[in-house]
Amino acid sequence: GYPDNYTDNELFLKSLSKNKNLQTYSFKECAYQGQFPLQQLSCTIAFFLLHFMEITVSDSMLYVMAFVTVIGYLAIFGYSLHEIKTVVLFGGFLFGLSPIIQTLTKTISDDTIYAMASICLLINFCLHDYSSLSGDYMSKCISLNAAIFAAVCLASRLDDLNNVLGTIIFAILIYGVLPTLRKKTADLPFMPVCTCVFVVSSLYLAYLSAPVVIYPILMSTLACLVVIPLSFVQLQKQKDNIFGPWDEAVLKELGCKAGADRDISAE
Repeated sequence: GYPDNYTDNELFLKSLSKNKNLQTYSFKECAYQGQFPLQQLSCTIAFFLLHFMEITVSDSMLYVMAFVTVIGYLAIFGYSLHEIKTVVLFGGFLFGLSPIIQTLTKTISDDTIYAMASICLLINFCLHDYSSLSGDYMSKCISLNAAIFAAVCLASRLDDLNNVLGTIIFAILIYGVLPTLRKKTADLPFMPVCTCVFVVSSLYLAYLSAPVVIYPILMSTLACLVVIPLSFVQLQKQKDNIFGPWDEAVLKELGCKAGADRDISAE
């Protein structure tokens, strides 16, 4: 007989395989995917900078933002009567609640409000769904809610009602509508052009209001498009998964249940 730990040295490693079904990615593919976090970061920086620039939102600007947001929403979910009713109902609630939002945090200090908004926008960036796959994920809901809460916090520090509405609508546009459109058009050739527009826009706003922010934007661009993709490509070479006859057997639940039923019947 053979001992319990006996192995045949000639046959045991015969079925050994390494990195089975491994999918590798090129630097170009990684850099292409890296532009989506960069777009989200550029939108967040632009959102913050526009708030501190204290731009007065006119009626015409408010109408344009609302029109673009509604058209984007209907382009995603369809022009059905149900969706149109949803847009009208949500718009009515937003317009009716804007005076309440304007005075919602009057008793809270500015430092606390800006700290909460910063934390919520950081949560939005970290939990945002950057994949090109469709589906509902819990992190995506948390990310969107965090961004809207940050927008409400920032809007509550404004004195003009149009600015309050403009802040909320702009947040819905860049954190709700734009990511969904980006997911649906992720593979189209004009996506790198959109990334350039986002980055240049955030750099221009930083130049006008806070030039010190230009350096973090440039460093983030370099990290998302060069450093992180290059590191990922290099780390792929270190992957070393092995497969062989020593893998644990996986019992299917259906088979186990059927066997249990047979045992019970035998008893």
